[in-house]
Amino acid sequence: MTLRFPYESLPAVKGYRGRHILDLEKCTGCPVCSMVCPNQAIELVEYNGKKYPQIHLGKCCFCALCAEYCPRDALHMTQEAIITIMDTKEAVYTPERLSQAPPDSMADETRQPPR
Repeated sequence: MTLRFPYESLPAVKGYRGRHILDLEKCTGCPVCSMVCPNQAIELVEYNGKKYPQIHLGKCCFCALCAEYCPRDALHMTQEAIITIMDTKEAVYTPERLSQAPPDSMADETRQPPR
């Protein structure tokens, strides 16, 4: 079977661990997520006068330990399967960027394949 990627794609399988999403309301700024990260991809940074996690997706192995051990259930894994960047600086997800829901890019019906 052949798909015309990126115009066609299959949905992520159940349980797929994509990029993270952070609930700023629930996060207390405790260092648990950064302590359990095996690749040291998470560091706490100042945002709006409080400490929040910042994740470097280039270092992340998507093991989901950070989400599993989050005591306030503030960090979750999404099913965003396609993460593309053109500059390594874009791999760093600030607290503000982590709090935004991933775009549903594959459901975007305005995208048309070239003729």
